[in-house]
Amino acid sequence: MTAQSGATGDRYVVLGDVVDSRAITDRDGFRETFADARERLTESYDSAFVAGPSVLKGIDELGAVVSTLEPIYDVVRTLEHELHPHAIRLAVASGEISVGETGSVAHMDGEAFHRATELLERIERDGLRFGLDTGTRPLDTAVADEINLLVHLREGWTDRQREVVTRYERAATQQAVASELDISQQAVSNVLQSASWPLIETIEDRLRETLAIGWGDDGPDGNAAAGGEAE
Repeated sequence: MTAQSGATGDRYVVLGDVVDSRAITDRDGFRETFADARERLTESYDSAFVAGPSVLKGIDELGAVVSTLEPIYDVVRTLEHELHPHAIRLAVASGEISVGETGSVAHMDGEAFHRATELLERIERDGLRFGLDTGTRPLDTAVADEINLLVHLREGWTDRQREVVTRYERAATQQAVASELDISQQAVSNVLQSASWPLIETIEDRLRETLAIGWGDDGPDGNAAAGGEAE
């Protein structure tokens, strides 16, 4: 099976690298956390994964192939939430994929993997968390920058802000969160405001709409990857 870059039904390689993984002291504990995060991805977005998500090396490298970009921000969000306080960089690239005999991500190769590897190195140099390369540079860059800013905001939350926002997303009402935490509704509102939650929620919804529409042959031509300068 191969996937041609820019074609309908493209496949996208997702490569991830845990930030500062060498500094992780409880490696067994993190290995379990990483496994739980991958399981959560599989449960939530199984229909989008063609292969993986799998560990490629050690405890800190992730590999997967997806059939659509639609859930990619939620994949980023899930990993950010599940791995906290650790962080992960993700590079997503389209192109030809050679599956190999086993169909395992570890045995796959091709243009998309090379582009994703180069992109992952580039965003690491630039201090970013996410990069996107579908060959449609203006839109790739805009989407990647939007995701980087959202991740930056989320990573800056206090533990209290993270807890309240997480509960609010599940409960859907401030009063429900207030009851769960035994605090006032106004206190919940104050925490959400301090986390810039209404704005973040709006931007996330708009981003999901963009990813659901997709792009490819209809977009402008370009070869430079998002998340870094053209080389």
